Amino acid sequence: MDLTERIERRRTRRSKNELVVDRDSLNPAVHPSEPVGRETLFEALLNAIDPLFDRSVPPNAYVWGPRGSGKSSIITALISALDAEVTASDPFYTATRGGSDRPDVQFVYLDARRATSRFRLYRQLLDSLLVETIPERGVSTDALRERIAEVVDANETVLVAVDHLGEPGTISLADLYSFFEPFEDLAWIGVGRTPPEELSLPIPEQRIHVPAYTYELVDILTVRGSRGLSQTLDHVHAQRIAEWADGDAHDALAALFVAAINAEADGATRLRDEDVDVGTASVPTGGIPTGTVLSLSDNEQRVVAQLVELSLDSEVTIEAAAERIAERTNLTGGTVKRLLYELAQRGVLERREVTVGPQATGRRPSGVELNFSERLFAALRDE
Repeated sequence: MDLTERIERRRTRRSKNELVVDRDSLNPAVHPSEPVGRETLFEALLNAIDPLFDRSVPPNAYVWGPRGSGKSSIITALISALDAEVTASDPFYTATRGGSDRPDVQFVYLDARRATSRFRLYRQLLDSLLVETIPERGVSTDALRERIAEVVDANETVLVAVDHLGEPGTISLADLYSFFEPFEDLAWIGVGRTPPEELSLPIPEQRIHVPAYTYELVDILTVRGSRGLSQTLDHVHAQRIAEWADGDAHDALAALFVAAINAEADGATRLRDEDVDVGTASVPTGGIPTGTVLSLSDNEQRVVAQLVELSLDSEVTIEAAAERIAERTNLTGGTVKRLLYELAQRGVLERREVTVGPQATGRRPSGVELNFSERLFAALRDE
């Protein structure tokens, strides 16, 4: 951050009395263009795709590591940087392969949380490769596959990074092999959490392990806090949040975001100890990442929003919650009930036994509770 930006931020704080001045900097679902403390991993990724710089198709690669280790930040930054290099005045390739007049390589980032099937993956890939609009209905998966083959054949190479493989409700690494097998000049980078030794299928020779954050997490909070807050984030608070998050950058940023909006709602102009307490208490350990919740369909997000607004916690049965939500939306009770069960299967909600009326024999009815930060979700939906 340059001096001019620092001065402007202080002027903004003085005039508006705001603590949070840039929500994207605090939002764990938003990835910076230059991730902190991951330089060696960028080198490993560049080594993996090095044949591109000799105008050859690189081997496929698998990037893996625990949740919150910055895999998405690294991959999105890499694809963005490569894509910018392609479209710059100095082209990525200075000569075409074998005298071919085919265009340069194309780079695409796809999120498996949204591309949850072969059809959706193909459609989103085409949507990224072409200027024309790709229909969502009335087109077959085979037609999309044939169109992708035409586009890939017309390019030097297409490099596709597919993030969040193997999570509940997303495609797997095995799916990726199957989906992309027909395309000769398409190379891919799969990104997931599962270690290679736990996958019973062929694994790409190029494997890059992204370890959990250690000391770097304090730096991440300090850098992003300095951009997102009008007042410098206290090192003690950054250290507290980092130690609580235990290497998970998502949870650390989520706690910082909630702490900041809590302080601002209370009229405070800097973070306090009690705000940090509120922030860490609001983020469930092992909960679902914010990006997963934000990638839900419109109807799923409406159901989740109603759960938050009505405070339908685990003491209310799924059937009762579905009826309450249906009354406030244009969804039927049956549809809401189905969505609640599906969200529980994907880990967005957690099922809990509830006690309704006198104790009875047999299995108790189930309720659901949120498996993500309610306050963070509400704040992001209000933007």
